[in-house]
Amino acid sequence: MMWVPLLACLTAGIVSVPRCQRGPGAFLGAAWLLAAVPGPCQRAENRCATSNAVTCTKCLALGPECGWCAQEDFMAGTTQKGRCDTVFNLMKRGCQSDLVENPTVHVTIPSDHETNTQVTPGKVSVQLRPGSEANFMLKVRPLEKYPVDLYYLVDVSASMHNNIEKLNSVGFALSKKMENISLDFRLGFGSYVDKTVSPYISIHPGRIHNQCSDYNLDCMPPHGYIHVLSLTDNIAEFRNAVNKQKISGNIDTPEGGFDAMLQAAVCQSHIGWRKEAKRLLLVMTDQTSHLALDSKLAGIVIPHDGNCHLKDNVYIKATSMEHPSLGQLSEKLIDNNINVIFAVQGSQFHWYKDLLPLLPGTVARQIESQAANLNDLVVEAYQKLISEVKIQVDNQIQGLHFNITAICPDGSKKTGMEGCKNVGYNKEP
Repeated sequence: MMWVPLLACLTAGIVSVPRCQRGPGAFLGAAWLLAAVPGPCQRAENRCATSNAVTCTKCLALGPECGWCAQEDFMAGTTQKGRCDTVFNLMKRGCQSDLVENPTVHVTIPSDHETNTQVTPGKVSVQLRPGSEANFMLKVRPLEKYPVDLYYLVDVSASMHNNIEKLNSVGFALSKKMENISLDFRLGFGSYVDKTVSPYISIHPGRIHNQCSDYNLDCMPPHGYIHVLSLTDNIAEFRNAVNKQKISGNIDTPEGGFDAMLQAAVCQSHIGWRKEAKRLLLVMTDQTSHLALDSKLAGIVIPHDGNCHLKDNVYIKATSMEHPSLGQLSEKLIDNNINVIFAVQGSQFHWYKDLLPLLPGTVARQIESQAANLNDLVVEAYQKLISEVKIQVDNQIQGLHFNITAICPDGSKKTGMEGCKNVGYNKEP
């Protein structure tokens, strides 16, 4: 999912909309009509005159129909309260038109605004009054061959053994495929299993360090999440990290995927996410993930705080904080501009597919035995993600409301957060 963030700043009655970009971006061929409406829009009958406003500021704040007469001899002998009325009434009562304070709405595109190849215009200044509204159009175009950061987050429980072996040959082949899509492609790698307490793992002394005796494998100790390799363009380094990866194990069927996903999203400096890149988190698994309240089975009752908790690249709060909720995970993915690709083997694919409406900016794909189709899956999912675009409003100011209408390349109009789908390159309304 490609998000176009819209940052609104209100200063002295001016709404400044800088370039629509928080991260790399979600910038595709679609046009957007936006109305900024500060304050409630209901109008009482001549609320100006009945308000008893005694200052110009209080008068003009009542609504766009109100004016203030600044003429010194206006209604001589009367109180200040009579100076606030509708513009028509003030002039009818003898106030000179050039002495009626009644600021109007202005939408201005600065002549010296920065050129932005993705969003035009890059900056808009809007002068508003309480109760008034203004409309302006943003044209959004795609940027071809955008930088891409792809972080592999792999379930290394024993049942994923064959898929991890397939990863050894993925790096080079995938980088070649991505050359047609991105001029700057980086790969990273991390692993997860589950919370390292009972009933998720066996705490029997003979199995606590090797949970895979049932598979006749020498496993590494179980772990919640380990960040193995920061994002790099060195494909040989990626392959070397994957070659060294050992399988691990646990007892119960669901894994701790959501714990690991949240850490991969919020620990930006550890992972190496770039501001200018399209951020993809590829989650490889064959099982479902634990949800927030599941942690209580192990006596873990402290809600997840949504922060990064890596020490020496190991997640250290796995045994003391609950799994994140779906809502919390969704919030952190959106806040950090992370798009998720669930690559799922086996029957649990439909479990992840059902989650997609709850996790904006995610897709789910089914991987074949030993992940034979993994490269094609990544490319296909990436192309789908960049073909969908939505606008989100960042740093909303109290009393300032935004109504968004997307005019899609096919001519259809979408309101609110619905956005446009199947948006191709070089499409502009």
